[in-house]
Amino acid sequence: MKKSTVALGVIVALGIVGIGGAWFTGEKAQTEYLRQIELANQKFQSLGLPDSVNLVYKNKQFDRSFFTSQVEDEVVISLPKEGQVFTIPLSTKLYHGPFPLNQLEKFNFVPTMFSAQGVIGKNETTQPLFDFLKSDKPVQYQASTSYSLATKGKVELAAGEMADPHSPQNKISWSNINIGFDIDKDRAGKYDMTLDEVTADLGPSSADGDSQDATAVKSVKTKMKGMKLDASFNPTKWAYIYTGKGSYSTESFEMTSTDYAGKTTSLIEKGLKATSDISLNGDFVNLKSESAVDSFVLDGKELGKLTNNSELNHIEANAANALIEAVFTVFKSVRDDKNVNDEVVSEILSSWVEEHGMAIFNNQPQLKLNPVSISDNQGKVSLDLNVALAKDPKFDLMKGSLYKQFTDFAVHIHVDKATAEKIMTQFAPEEDKALIKEKIEEQAKQAAAQNIVVNNDKNVTLALVLEKGELKLNGQVIPEEQVQGVLFMLIMSAAMQGK
Repeated sequence: MKKSTVALGVIVALGIVGIGGAWFTGEKAQTEYLRQIELANQKFQSLGLPDSVNLVYKNKQFDRSFFTSQVEDEVVISLPKEGQVFTIPLSTKLYHGPFPLNQLEKFNFVPTMFSAQGVIGKNETTQPLFDFLKSDKPVQYQASTSYSLATKGKVELAAGEMADPHSPQNKISWSNINIGFDIDKDRAGKYDMTLDEVTADLGPSSADGDSQDATAVKSVKTKMKGMKLDASFNPTKWAYIYTGKGSYSTESFEMTSTDYAGKTTSLIEKGLKATSDISLNGDFVNLKSESAVDSFVLDGKELGKLTNNSELNHIEANAANALIEAVFTVFKSVRDDKNVNDEVVSEILSSWVEEHGMAIFNNQPQLKLNPVSISDNQGKVSLDLNVALAKDPKFDLMKGSLYKQFTDFAVHIHVDKATAEKIMTQFAPEEDKALIKEKIEEQAKQAAAQNIVVNNDKNVTLALVLEKGELKLNGQVIPEEQVQGVLFMLIMSAAMQGK
């Protein structure tokens, strides 16, 4: 038998399987599509917001043919207290697997249950979206669901501009926004977003009039370029806690504000890069974040590179989940009742402190800064901190044992004199600029004489570290009684001032 005949037979067989599979998969696609809608509705209901806002995803039509299906849905948003209902129509074309036609056009031969392409429809609710995006397809989306029930896709929001009709000087404009997502059947997955540019011009509204305070901000202009964001997430047994990693970056961010006296303040950031990591260790949450700005300019004065790395570890998860829930409750209370005051908000948060605050405090929480710093080509000014409490700490100054309430305690400060001089010189009055270097050296010598810091030719350092039950300042042991006495005096002084 000729090879060409065999190949033709394989192609015909695959075609028959594909055609039969397309109809069978069309049935499965409809079932899975409706299942995803139900899961989305259940997820929203679990947020506990039905009294103030209700969102329901409805399938209105599912016309299934051999290779494709035309699907019409709508998202209904209800605000019961305001008596308002908003309906967002969605029109989707579903391509049946195992080899959806729209994927075959791109030579994608990976078996897929279904692939979808759709747009937001036009009605009274969505008309403003079409108006300020100036596009006949302001929002487009694509997605595909595999046989393992993982869904991957993207959403594209067209570039546009939106202005306050009563104060047209208040406006925001943006370039195309692209959002990608890849989620499994348990709603674990990842997403990413890119935005090339967004600008905002904000000024007083026509109803504000002129401010009586000359230092009040009159207008703010911002511009951000090259934003990228991506994150992975995994649900946990706690409703409000997700684990995962993320990253965020921008090419530049500029902000200029002007007050009523005409004074202008400007800020420019370039090369922002940040990462975050949320993880679980048993029933405890660990949060880690790192960020760096390559260049930070304030009012035309270059400060250098900013670094901010921090960790918050061993946080009791039930308490953390309850805190997030309390914050949601605050937002819900404010939305439901415009007259909600600070006392109500304070009561909600105080209730959380009473019920859950000690669960965090008694379970060895840890705070780390490693480091927070400003640096340039001449050196840095930095702070490193590591504080971790012991199990069930007891801070009783009368009973002593203060040092035993910590498993870790370390503070490190590093100041390069050239960097400090450069920063201080830029902000000092003209008549004081020549004296900055002299003042830095004088203060460093005075602090070194009291063993508060170690003074070298190029830098000043401080190290306050708890080692083997002893607290040492720059290597010198500080008796516990001395620390207790200082703390007692500070507490008494604060109490007297409070009266």
